[in-house]
Amino acid sequence: MYNSLMKIHPQAFVYLQSLYELDLRGNKLEEIDKRVLEPLSNLRILYLQNNEIKHVGASTFPRIPLEKLSLVDNKIINLENSAFSNLSQLRNLFLSHNQLEKLKNGTFLNLGYLESLTLNKNYIKYIELAVFQDVPVLQSLNLEDNSFRHLNTKVLEPLGNLKTIYFDRFEMCSSALHVRNCYPKGDGISNQEHMLAKPILRICVWVMGAIGCTGNIVVLLGRHFAPTNNVVHSLYLRNLAFSDLLMGVYLFIIAAEDLNYRGVYLRYQWAWRHSFVCKFCGFLSTLSCESSVLILSLVTWDRFVSVTQPLARKQPSPKAAAATLLLLWCLATLVAFAPITPLGSDYFGDEFYGNNGVCLSLHIHDPYARGWQYSAVMFILINTLALIFICYAYLRMINEIRASGVACRSTRQSQDRDKVAQRFGIIVLTDCLCWVPVITVKLIALAGTPIHQNLYAWLAIFVLPINSALNPVLYTLTTTIFKKQMSKLINSCWSKRKKCEHQTASESALSLSLGAVLPIRKGSKRILSYRGTQSSSLMASKNSWKRSTAV
Repeated sequence: MYNSLMKIHPQAFVYLQSLYELDLRGNKLEEIDKRVLEPLSNLRILYLQNNEIKHVGASTFPRIPLEKLSLVDNKIINLENSAFSNLSQLRNLFLSHNQLEKLKNGTFLNLGYLESLTLNKNYIKYIELAVFQDVPVLQSLNLEDNSFRHLNTKVLEPLGNLKTIYFDRFEMCSSALHVRNCYPKGDGISNQEHMLAKPILRICVWVMGAIGCTGNIVVLLGRHFAPTNNVVHSLYLRNLAFSDLLMGVYLFIIAAEDLNYRGVYLRYQWAWRHSFVCKFCGFLSTLSCESSVLILSLVTWDRFVSVTQPLARKQPSPKAAAATLLLLWCLATLVAFAPITPLGSDYFGDEFYGNNGVCLSLHIHDPYARGWQYSAVMFILINTLALIFICYAYLRMINEIRASGVACRSTRQSQDRDKVAQRFGIIVLTDCLCWVPVITVKLIALAGTPIHQNLYAWLAIFVLPINSALNPVLYTLTTTIFKKQMSKLINSCWSKRKKCEHQTASESALSLSLGAVLPIRKGSKRILSYRGTQSSSLMASKNSWKRSTAV
């Protein structure tokens, strides 16, 4: 082993009839000469891995009582029919790390005692239905790291004694429901039983969805009813809130579907991942992420120019701001909708959004799936450029605010400027905490480093949506202006309610006093009711006039 043997003479082992094990690994053998192995009538173990063997046919091996054969790490492109038919006592066959693309019927003919077969790390795209009929006692089968993504259930039906099988993804275990141990058990997010594998993930989906929806709905309602002087900035933040609200809706849909498939996910995972609802969830999450990034960049630019060039800058009109937002929404919608269009099916395939149970296009556990370049541009290039710009802009604004605060004589103004600088610093920190892990893990996955399943799950369920939950707090709910506006709105509603209650109490007291002094007959009841109706209609008209004037 580990020499430079390119060829072995046919008479090399002629006097080794008692040889039990032969190790020829790590050489440069390109073929196996049948005459070399014929004298080895008692050979049980043969190691041929790490050579350059390209062809295995029916005439490759002679009739010898071989029980263990390793052809790992060669260059085998094709296995002929009856390639191992002379090795009828073979129990362990290792064919991993080769270049096989197809398994044809009859390949394992006459291997009735075969117990273990490894075919991992090949390029297998197609497996014929009857290929495993000749190995009825097979107990272990490894099909990891191949090109096929679906396997007909009939392929594994003849393997009634199969105890362990290995696939690339746990979803393929739906083709081997009769096998006791099918690996992998899950991908970190989902497993063979549940769409969301761990209880903590199920809790986080509901919590993050509730926080995202509640906070952004409060922002939308508050900025709609509360008056503001900066109409353009308010318009930006309302669109940002709506963008983040889409992420909350997405999380609620995923949480509901998890309840629907609880305990039986493996049987329905293919139907779910290829369903319209899953594609719609993928569209929603991508639209939310991309539109949020673009609108955040727009908000940052608006603030940046306002702080660094307060006099030279002209505030854009509401129409111009609306046109800019419409353009950004169209761009984000196009990016999110492209993977599910019929025109993009050749490039994206039918699992761009259905690549995982939560319908995200992050593609961490399978970084080079179809459309991986598109996913990399979305989550690496766009997010990185946006993050660099946002960090630069806010750091520049913090320096400007601090520089202006040095010359400020008023202690109160200096404190206000410090608060603004602190808020900007928190915005930069939260954006980094959200985007940097996603960008980093995506780059590591593309570099070929395996990503732990738990990390992938937390990225998808917690880290990616966290910006949508924090944006309402950072940009609206904790700002002094919004607090004052909401306080005024609440006080105004409260005072109107008190005034109405006071008027109602006065009118009821007056009617009681009149009823105590004067006897009220049927006719007088009609007069009082008429006057009450007339007075209330007058009051309503006055109030409506006041409201229209205020608006």
